[in-house]
Amino acid sequence: MLKDAVPLALDLRSLFRDSEARAARLKLLIEVSRELAAADGDRLTTTVARAAQRAAMFAGYAAGAVQTGERTSEAGDLVIPLAALAERGRPGVTIVFSQPMNPAAVSTQEDADALRLLVELIEARLTVDVQRRTEAEPLARLERREKELEQVLSRVVRAQENERAAISADLHDGVAQQVAALHRRLELVHLDLVSDHARAADDVQNLIGVARKAVSDLRGVIAGLRPPSLDDLGLGSALREEARRLEAAGHSVRVSDRIGERLPGWLETLLFRVGQEAFNNVAKHAPGAAVALDLAAEPDRSAVALTVEDVGGTAASATGGAGTPRFGLEMMRERLLAVAGSLEAGPTPHGFRIRAVVPLAGH
Repeated sequence: MLKDAVPLALDLRSLFRDSEARAARLKLLIEVSRELAAADGDRLTTTVARAAQRAAMFAGYAAGAVQTGERTSEAGDLVIPLAALAERGRPGVTIVFSQPMNPAAVSTQEDADALRLLVELIEARLTVDVQRRTEAEPLARLERREKELEQVLSRVVRAQENERAAISADLHDGVAQQVAALHRRLELVHLDLVSDHARAADDVQNLIGVARKAVSDLRGVIAGLRPPSLDDLGLGSALREEARRLEAAGHSVRVSDRIGERLPGWLETLLFRVGQEAFNNVAKHAPGAAVALDLAAEPDRSAVALTVEDVGGTAASATGGAGTPRFGLEMMRERLLAVAGSLEAGPTPHGFRIRAVVPLAGH
């Protein structure tokens, strides 16, 4: 009987050890599975690293890590490629076990199955993360684009309202005042006609001058809104017409048009407004300055550039201070931003320079 009891006791101990090993394996798999499932965002990297380390310890190695890209393996390292990630567009990701301590730790088929499940859990969690990122990135780009478009549209609306305010001020301070004065003087002439014909004739002659000035100013405002030459002859001619207005104010102006062909209507209008505003800035802030305007296509024909530079004058900067933005620059920048263009503006050693660049369609 005693002889039969010894093998039985050994079998019971073996079964007990096997049962403990199964319980330990199951506990490890459940803990790693729960940790990986709960991890998200910034915690994911730390959790995956911890899972890889626990898998390495289970396999008899001192260190385990998830590696990306090429790596020089040391003798005794175990490198496990993650094929599912490669299929999702992330090739070269592996789990590396290094510093072997007990090469015989995985001694049974159950140990091997548990290790395989640990690796699959890590790979599955990384695969889910890649899938989420793949789906989230286009949505994030779309949201950013919508916000940028909203900001651009807001700037365009503000720029339009600023232009309307400027036109209103020009009409109010110029033509409206002259017409109001003309109306008042006509009332007085009507009274003079009753008593003094000679004086009335002189007043009428003066009123003709006032009316002529009002008509001239009104035509100037209309031309500034949309010069006929822009539609009839193109951008270069319209800019030269604006240059003549600046020359009449005492500036020396040189216009260079190296495009040699008509541009799309919207682009000619945009560049004309930029050039017009640049000339207005010179007239306001650099009296007497010499001005050079250059209109040219980029060497690869991918964009058109308009450059306006002034030299000299009694005030070389916008408000007399170096680095102070000029009035109207923000309006130019908003116009250009609406069509993916750009504006460079700043003082030079002897004046001020702006450069507007607008990409051409198809590039």
